[in-house]
Amino acid sequence: MADKTREISVVVIGGSYAGAAAAKQLAVLSKKGYSGLKVTLVDQSTHYFHAIGFPKALVDAEYAESAFLPFADFFPNGTKHEFVNQKLSRVLDEHHVELDNGQELYYDYLVLATGGQAPGPINVVGRTKDEGVAEIRQLREGLDNADSVLVVGGGAVGVEVAGFVAEKYPGKRVTLVHSRARLLPEHFRPGLSNGAIDKLGRLGVKVVLNDKVEIPSDFGYASNVGHRVLHGTTSGNDYASDVQILAVGFRLHTEYVEPLEQVLGHSLREPTSGALRVRPTLQLENSAVPHIYVPGDVNNLPGSTKFGFKAEMQGNTAAGNIKKMIASGFDKAFKSADNAQAVAEAAPKASAWSDYVDLMLVPIGPDLGVAQVLKIALGSSGLANLFVRQLKSKDFMLGMRKGYFPKSKKAKRE
Repeated sequence: MADKTREISVVVIGGSYAGAAAAKQLAVLSKKGYSGLKVTLVDQSTHYFHAIGFPKALVDAEYAESAFLPFADFFPNGTKHEFVNQKLSRVLDEHHVELDNGQELYYDYLVLATGGQAPGPINVVGRTKDEGVAEIRQLREGLDNADSVLVVGGGAVGVEVAGFVAEKYPGKRVTLVHSRARLLPEHFRPGLSNGAIDKLGRLGVKVVLNDKVEIPSDFGYASNVGHRVLHGTTSGNDYASDVQILAVGFRLHTEYVEPLEQVLGHSLREPTSGALRVRPTLQLENSAVPHIYVPGDVNNLPGSTKFGFKAEMQGNTAAGNIKKMIASGFDKAFKSADNAQAVAEAAPKASAWSDYVDLMLVPIGPDLGVAQVLKIALGSSGLANLFVRQLKSKDFMLGMRKGYFPKSKKAKRE
């Protein structure tokens, strides 16, 4: 059995759904005899932002304030674990990363949970709570003063934003334009789209399908406050509005692996998207680095896996596999291995991540919604409203996330 008291360094890059889950689960090993274990969580923001709750935060200032949780409260007091408020610059080699400030961190195990730049303003770019809250407030104030709102993109984010805006501002004209033939991800049942169109219509939202909106180069990424006319390239229609919110596009920035690719002599990324190629176990595809895991949006798994709760599940799987490697003493064996084959042979068998949860919950305002459970679409029915309201609409599951920040919860009680 491997020495539990040995020094073990785990570095987790990214503190959103996948990274937070992995870091939290691995840190627990300290209570199980691994006295030399240190988990370092690295994130460019001072606070975790509950991005799933953005549609509610957009129209509810109090909720927006509560949706930012300080990473300083992530690890309990009295542990070796550490939060570092920096951005990853480069993965230098099999054991070192470099941060934007030039700091190098050694790792025995690395979790790359850097995610992606999510659609529209759900991707808050401010690096502090104050900056993030101000960003959302500026858009909210734009909505307060607008007569018309255009939402571009009919995925879950676009549908939820359109629904919450229409419910909050019943006198405003809200238009949702989507480039495809139906709303929401197409691997879900058509009844989900039909129900969403019906319930958006009840709130006065005009839904336009099969029209791709041209986004001007000077528009920016997330949203625009101010009267503009955007052009539908498919229909030829012009869409005039006072506020425009983009819920389209997803960008990955994985240039940080270039030094590691040079060391390995092997590409680690998909050539078009930049997604990091992984095995079913969420390990990087290259067998020379079985101690590097990539859960969440930044990996090349199918689009059907790109949801917050599935990223969290992947983070848990990655952590479970790292636990196996730690228990086997892989980190010690790696240091003595003299070639890639020896490294691969030293690694214990890892468990594959299983995408077994078939679930979609889409609030459309606080009282309406659509859902899919076990391949059954709850679209236009009242049962869907009840189901979504109970499971998601109230706080977009923020209460569950607060459990990751024990010191924040304690301070609030006091």
